Amino acid sequence: MILLRRLPRRFASPLSRRGRRRDRRGFTLIEIAVVLVLIGILAAMASFAYRNMVNKARMTQAKTVLGHLTKTQATYFSDHDRYTDNIVLLNFDPVKYPYYEVSVVLIDNGSNYIGTARGVGIMDNDLWTITKEGQPVQDNSSKFK
Repeated sequence: MILLRRLPRRFASPLSRRGRRRDRRGFTLIEIAVVLVLIGILAAMASFAYRNMVNKARMTQAKTVLGHLTKTQATYFSDHDRYTDNIVLLNFDPVKYPYYEVSVVLIDNGSNYIGTARGVGIMDNDLWTITKEGQPVQDNSSKFK
């Protein structure tokens, strides 16, 4: 039986070296650049989704504040047989709702009202309205949808 010995590296065929990676460790500059680009794309997508979720949470606050307004107006109406446009009389705490400013406009000498929640600060230009029926409606020109 003939034993084949392995030839030393210097006598090996040039074709066998061509596809082989040298004995170096680490990453190439292109590999690092590709990874950084992918991380950047993922971070951009995550920040966009996060901002949208935060804005939707703030819009939920508008619906909540108008729902609270409807309940306090119904309580005031049961006591005084008319609605009020004075937020202070409704014990309405504006500190609980920092992104919306609430106001009430009376219609038909206090027998009906329109409540509005206007965005302030970050939520500027967001406008919600509600009537005594209790269905909040967002203004169509709002940039927050």
